[in-house]
Amino acid sequence: MLTFVSCNSPQKNRNKKSPQPKYENRAVGKIFPHVTIKSDTTLSYALYLPKSYRINKKNRIVFIFDAHGRGALPVERYQALSEKYNLVLAASNDSKNGLSGQMRNHIITAFMADVESRFNLDEKKMFTMGFSGGARVATLIALYNNTVAGIIGCAAGFPQVQNPVNRSFVWVGVVGNKDFNYLELVNLNRQLKANRWKSNLLTFDGKHEWPPVSVMDDAMGVMLGNIHKSRFQIDDKGTPTAMENKEVEQQRILARAMEEKDTVWWSKEMALLKSQAKTARSHSKQMMNERLISYLSMLSYIYTQRAINSHNINQAGKYLKIYELADYDNKDRYFFKAVWYAMQNKNQKALNMLQKAADLGFDDPAQIQKQLALDAIKKLPKFDKIMQEVRAN
Repeated sequence: MLTFVSCNSPQKNRNKKSPQPKYENRAVGKIFPHVTIKSDTTLSYALYLPKSYRINKKNRIVFIFDAHGRGALPVERYQALSEKYNLVLAASNDSKNGLSGQMRNHIITAFMADVESRFNLDEKKMFTMGFSGGARVATLIALYNNTVAGIIGCAAGFPQVQNPVNRSFVWVGVVGNKDFNYLELVNLNRQLKANRWKSNLLTFDGKHEWPPVSVMDDAMGVMLGNIHKSRFQIDDKGTPTAMENKEVEQQRILARAMEEKDTVWWSKEMALLKSQAKTARSHSKQMMNERLISYLSMLSYIYTQRAINSHNINQAGKYLKIYELADYDNKDRYFFKAVWYAMQNKNQKALNMLQKAADLGFDDPAQIQKQLALDAIKKLPKFDKIMQEVRAN
């Protein structure tokens, strides 16, 4: 469990008059993709101040967390909504999946404290938002901070926590109908409503991804109280359906098969899933099969990464084949395949796979640099050009 020290913690000497803070005078209506944090200059965040921002008044803010530390991505995507709802957007460039709890605590605390010290914010109208693992971080902050009035959790639900101190915030879940976490959010919404939380769930036609602007527009409207019922709100009966129970069971079967079944079996199974995703009579069954394929892509990522980290070339090859069947154009698959080829001293093939990953939008240069297996290709002329593309993604 991740422990988090709340922002805006009560001060011991609240009765003593503190000096008036000097807020930073920064241009409005402009995206700043890399604002360095003063307390730790290795950390940064993306920032957008709407044109309505005023240094002499309190302003509402959304603190944003992406699963891969891509702060500029949500800030750029939802810039127009910042203007529409008069919201400051600040997104961490460092909070991402795979960090230790201690490092994540440090990043979150430094990030939020820096923003609060430099800009005039309304401490009673603070909001958090996140995608995937970032949604769990955003929720965690809300659960332990009474200053958070609302949260938008995209593609993932609550983290495992005990004794939350804040139950009064508005939760707006947003998830694609093909997302492997779809049922998690459906069931979470049911539980929250049953326990009288301020809960809403919006869905859209998509996979495991940041939602389209039109959907996020409604999500922000619901969170802020501007919209009472969204056009993307699901019509939920409140209890699991037979199809949902079947999907959960299928996930269990497929998870066991990752280690037990060979690639011949997987070729047949994947062909069946893809066929049913297209030809099943009911739309709900089509979506179930789409989600199962998405679930296998996620499992393939985990199993491939684990095999590569343990230097098991044969297992990595098997999981890469399953990954290929489930999600052929996935940029992470090509990155892992580059590492896999490099582990076998097939350097030119490794370079070609890395180029393909960059072409598809791979944007994690730190991940490339820390893979020792790729050291052999770092001296090749094409490598520097690929790294430039990755940094630009």
